[in-house]
Amino acid sequence: MKKTFLFLTATVLLMLTVLVAMPEIANSQTDTKSGTPIPEDVNTILKSSCMGCHADGGKGMAMSHVNFSKWNEYKPEKQASKSKDICKVLTKGSMPPKGFKTSHPELVPTEAQIKIICDWSATLNKN
Repeated sequence: MKKTFLFLTATVLLMLTVLVAMPEIANSQTDTKSGTPIPEDVNTILKSSCMGCHADGGKGMAMSHVNFSKWNEYKPEKQASKSKDICKVLTKGSMPPKGFKTSHPELVPTEAQIKIICDWSATLNKN
């Protein structure tokens, strides 16, 4: 009788533990969902004009805004938001910074390249 009671108690406790842990397990699986890679035409522009500062080995402040080395780890929502911000700062002309534009004018994205980036951003921001 004691063994049966202990067995039933242990079974109920185990089931309760599993039920409590299940939402955490489900959330941990969805938290790892990553977004989509950057298309090659966009990536080519970003490599020449942006990744010197916005990728591993770049500037800390720049990487705090966007780090292209970790782009594939960003969730789709974060990728959409970051791409929208990228389009916005490029269109406004606030990126690349003035010093970069002066020292590397050949690497400043052209209007056509900015359009390619903004068109890509629009595909990520379809809601």
